[in-house]
Amino acid sequence: MTADRGVIRLAGALGIALTGACGGSSAEKASDSAADSSAVQAPAATPDSAVAVGRVDTPRSTVPNASPPARPASSPPSSSAAQPTPTPTPTPSEDVMIGRITTGGLAAEPVTSLQVEGRGAVTLVGPLEPELRRLNGATVSVAGAPAAGGRAGSFTASRYDIVAIDGVRPAVGTIVARGTETLLAATDTLRLTAAPAELRSKTGAKVWIVGRRSGAELTVQTYGVIREP
Repeated sequence: MTADRGVIRLAGALGIALTGACGGSSAEKASDSAADSSAVQAPAATPDSAVAVGRVDTPRSTVPNASPPARPASSPPSSSAAQPTPTPTPTPSEDVMIGRITTGGLAAEPVTSLQVEGRGAVTLVGPLEPELRRLNGATVSVAGAPAAGGRAGSFTASRYDIVAIDGVRPAVGTIVARGTETLLAATDTLRLTAAPAELRSKTGAKVWIVGRRSGAELTVQTYGVIREP
């Protein structure tokens, strides 16, 4: 009996030991299982996954006239964002003609015309007509518009330029006296040499001069008065 009780005690001790061992193993397995589950549910964060998780899509603004989001500095503005270009103010159109000046008519009613190739004679009128009449025979460029209420085919000259006199383009300007010198004030001022006394006396007159130019000097060969002083 005593021996049997010793065997029973030994067997019980062994059972307790085995039970503790098995219990510890189950706890470890449960812990490992939990760890594996958490590893599956929360993978290690990477830069891409962090951006994906942290990004929040915001809806477009529905406020009228809301300012659009700022563009990155590297992105060029779209054409629709450009400011509109102001429309330039239109200017009245001009008709420009080139031809030869001819004069005619009566002394009381002189007629100054521009002979335009392929267009015929155009009667010139307006404030510049007296100047153009003095350029009889010259080739000129005339800008202006058809005269309103005038004779048929008449043309009001608003400006003109002398293209050629006897085949040569002249210098055009105003006679100016400076001490003993006679000057032609034009786009650039020229000092006149060999100018006749009559021309030197025309201070303030608008003239054309054909001659030899050397630097700022113009040697007078022929001239004409366009407008008296």
